[in-house]
Formats: sequence, C-alpha cells, structure tokens
Amino acid sequence: MYALAERAQIMELVQTLPDEQIHYVLNIIQSLPQKAATPRCSLRGRFANYANPSLRAKEKEAWAIAAE
Repeated sequence: MYALAERAQIMELVQTLPDEQIHYVLNIIQSLPQKAATPRCSLRGRFANYANPSLRAKEKEAWAIAAE
C-alpha cells in the first residue's frame, strides 16, 4: 500500500517537472550501475544431489512418457 502511495507522489512530481529536468534525471538513473541478476536455483536443482538415483530415473521416465 505504501509503495502505491509513493508511486502516486512520484507521478505527481514528474508531471510538475520541465522536460529538461526529466531527461536529466533519466540520464542519471540510466548511468547507475545495474545490479546483475542472480541466477535462480530451483528446488529440483538445489536438492538434486540428495535425491535417490533410482527415483530420478523413474522421474525422467515419467517425464518422457508425459512428453510423448
């Protein structure tokens, strides 16, 4: 809820700024270093080392049947 209020305040502020100031602010924001996306790890990948190999073989077989 608070984020929506902030967004509304920002939109009101942006509407009052001249185009040159908006352009200046956008250039500053774009020049900031972007945070690299961290690779997401699924539960399947995270716990693959702990799974029983025979269960994984059955799972692969089930997926192959489902894909057909």
